[in-house]
Amino acid sequence: MGENPGVVSLLYLHGVGNGDPRDAWRRALDKSLQDIGYPGLDEVEVIAPKYPDVLRTDDGDKTIKIPPITAPRLSAEEQRAVRRRVERATAELEKILGEPVPASPVGVTDSFAPIVLRVLRQAHNYVTKPGIRARTLRMVLDELPEEGEIVIVGHSLGSIIAIDLLRRLPPKLTVVGLVTIGSPAAHPNLHEDSDRLEMKAPVDHVGWWVNVWSNGDAVTGLRGIWRHFPWALDLQVGLGLDHRTTTYLRSKPVATAIGRGLFGSLTKEIAVVEGTPDVALNSLEVRLALWLAYAQFVRDHLKGATQERFGAALCVVQHEVLERLIENYQADDVRIPQQLLDLRVSPTVHLEGPADLPRPKPLTQLSKEEAVLALVALATANPVRPYEIDVPDDVRRQAFHDLTVWMGLGGGLGENLHIAMQSASKAVYPVDQWKLWVGIGIGAAVLVAGPIGLALAAPAGLAGGAAIIGALSAFGPGGMVGGLVTAGAITTTGAGTIAATLVSSSSTAEDVEVTVIQLLTAAILRSREGLEQDLGVWLALSEIQRQTGREVARLAAYSDEKAPGVEALRRKARAAERAMAYMVKNRLVEGLTDEEPKGEEAFEE
Repeated sequence: MGENPGVVSLLYLHGVGNGDPRDAWRRALDKSLQDIGYPGLDEVEVIAPKYPDVLRTDDGDKTIKIPPITAPRLSAEEQRAVRRRVERATAELEKILGEPVPASPVGVTDSFAPIVLRVLRQAHNYVTKPGIRARTLRMVLDELPEEGEIVIVGHSLGSIIAIDLLRRLPPKLTVVGLVTIGSPAAHPNLHEDSDRLEMKAPVDHVGWWVNVWSNGDAVTGLRGIWRHFPWALDLQVGLGLDHRTTTYLRSKPVATAIGRGLFGSLTKEIAVVEGTPDVALNSLEVRLALWLAYAQFVRDHLKGATQERFGAALCVVQHEVLERLIENYQADDVRIPQQLLDLRVSPTVHLEGPADLPRPKPLTQLSKEEAVLALVALATANPVRPYEIDVPDDVRRQAFHDLTVWMGLGGGLGENLHIAMQSASKAVYPVDQWKLWVGIGIGAAVLVAGPIGLALAAPAGLAGGAAIIGALSAFGPGGMVGGLVTAGAITTTGAGTIAATLVSSSSTAEDVEVTVIQLLTAAILRSREGLEQDLGVWLALSEIQRQTGREVARLAAYSDEKAPGVEALRRKARAAERAMAYMVKNRLVEGLTDEEPKGEEAFEE
């Protein structure tokens, strides 16, 4: 079930009525495929059984049994692997098919009600009369090949038949994709006395499932089928009240999904992009490479199923980031360093699962001073966000050791980074809570939520800066974009502006606390490495403390004593206070000690 499936058959399952004896559905689909750039159906083996007579008969012959389930039972680990594979393919389809039509006020007219009742009545007969169901399924199965690949398209009642078939197919027959259109499967009464709802999880031999419904098609109940079949991709289209199969098949999303299943991607390979080896990585590109290297080292030290799951998540994120980045670079006519192109993940690896993901080349151009903030950002970030996978403390420590050796800065820097992160976290949080927040990467959300964050992340004149932020921000607030820019931005921008953003109601107490941990970690690491401290850290903490204190005073005068907003502000202030107290106690900023100089020291300049 790869990107180039080769020769694939098409099974079309009609709905109620006369079974479309003139095959109008085929002409509609053939034209739609060609309109969007796919071949037509001339070279496709089309299987279109007609069963209207079966649906109209009485449930007489009790000797015909419903075909048995042929799909094998999977272990829990096998099921997880199937779920991840199907999710990768579904996410790729979601991008290609485009955004669904928003909820629409299209109304259902009285004249449409008889059609709805007729469809549901015949569907109900099929579901509740085992003889009709058995004869229909066996008729379809008799026309299918014993092995190979197939795309199934089911319209209306045909979608219910398709669902019943999924687990009863010949064992060597693979379903590249299932496309259901105008499906009434959202109606719960249609699933009584059936095993259909056992398919809450993906089926091993099915690549993906797309369900398309129109914003005015009352047969669908004006909703998708996700509630009953969570792995199906529901897509609403704007076809109004029309329930006809030809109307659905003429829509671009439906034709695109079917075409992709039959013929593969319209772009069979990753587009060959000419790189420029002579272009050095800019500051944000360097941080991007550091992130990927760190994530790879984390994966190296994980074990068993967690390693496999983390690697699969990294595969998806690396693929998404690099493809978005290169697309943005091309749109902005920015020269693309060859080092970035070398990090692209091929479609086969992305859809089938991670093998040996491309790794960044060692970055040895950063000094310790330049590396501190980038490393601190990684220390408090989730390298595979938005996916949440717990990484043991010892794995992080080993990954930092490997990363700093890879950078040519020695493993000692990685060890000191790990110690600094632990010390800063314990200073800001109570002892029994600090581990809950290490590595979740939420503190950056406040700085990437609006124009301030983008200005910090993409300084004026930095070629490709905006393109990088655009690629990374797709992973949401607090994603890698935040982890890559926050710590560095704090000390290169006015402390007052940063503090105002952190104190605002758009940021949570957790945002501030994790950002404070980043700042304090950088100060501790500089001290352990004998580097000069950055006064901007102290100024930022001081300004956070001042502005939160002022807000508490202003709001507490009239608010309830335990008002949530006031309590959140107090938490923000406490985070800055604890960090500053740690810096004073441990002499991280020269001259900021509570001890009075004695003797001649009092007069030294």
